[in-house]
Amino acid sequence: MANRNDPDLTTDETGSFTFSFTDFPEDVQLCILSFLIPSEVATFACTSKRFVSLCHSDSKLWYTMCDRRWGSKTQIRKWGNGKITYKHLYKILNEWDNLIGFWRRSGQGRSIGVSSPPLIFFEWGSSFVTGSRVSPSKTGTYRVIKSPFLWMSIKPDGEIVNFLDPDGRIELPEDFAASELGSSENDLVPVHVGFMGKNHVVVEENLSFVYVNSPEQRKSGFRRSSSSDNVRGEEDDAVAAENGSPGSLPDRLMSDIYPVFCE
Repeated sequence: MANRNDPDLTTDETGSFTFSFTDFPEDVQLCILSFLIPSEVATFACTSKRFVSLCHSDSKLWYTMCDRRWGSKTQIRKWGNGKITYKHLYKILNEWDNLIGFWRRSGQGRSIGVSSPPLIFFEWGSSFVTGSRVSPSKTGTYRVIKSPFLWMSIKPDGEIVNFLDPDGRIELPEDFAASELGSSENDLVPVHVGFMGKNHVVVEENLSFVYVNSPEQRKSGFRRSSSSDNVRGEEDDAVAAENGSPGSLPDRLMSDIYPVFCE
C-alpha cells in the first residue's frame, strides 16, 4: 500500500492524494492489466521500460489474464498438461470462447433414414471444449438428451487437437488428458475445426493426423480411409452436413455450423 507521507505523492486541486500506476503493488497492477486485450498490453509496455518485463511475464501477467477470463469456467493450469505458455493459451481460448453456447449445423447428411439433431451445444471442460448434440427426450417430457461428440483441446507441445466421436458412444472421464485423444486404440476421428468469422464454423476430417502409438499409422499418416461405406455412414450421422468443398475429397467429412440467435 502506498505511504501517504511519501514525498513523491501529489495532490489535486481538492487536496486529495493522487496515485500513479507505479504506486500500486504488483498484484494490483496485474489485476488492472488483466482487463486489457493483448494489443493494449503491447501498447502499455511501450510507455515505460519498467513495465516491459511485467508485460512479458508469462507466469504473472498472461496467467492472470487467462485466469480472470476463464478461471471460473475451466482449469487453466491443466491445459496442455501445464506445459504450454499462458500467452499461447490465451490466444486459443480467446478464439474458442466465441464457440460457447448453442449452434446449429447446416445441411443434411447423405444417409437415408438417419436423423441427427441439428442443435449443438459447446461448453467448457476441465482442459477442453466439448461439443454435444442436443435432442428431445424420448420419454415425452421437457427433458433433453445431451450427447458429446466433439472434443477440442491442446497437446503439451502447444498443438491444437480436435476429435469427433462418429458413434456418440464414447464416454471420456472429466479429467482426461489431451494426449489420450490421440490414441489409435479408440474410435475418435481427428478433425480440423476452422473459424470463418464469428458466426461460421467448419468441421472437416483431418486425414493427415499421425497417431504416435501406432507404427503403421505413423508411417502412413492416415487413420483410416474416408471412402469406407461404414465410416462414411457413421460420419454422416455424427455431424451430417457433407456438402463438399473445392479441393477436398467428395466423401470427406465436412460440416458447417452456425450460432443460434435467441429472439
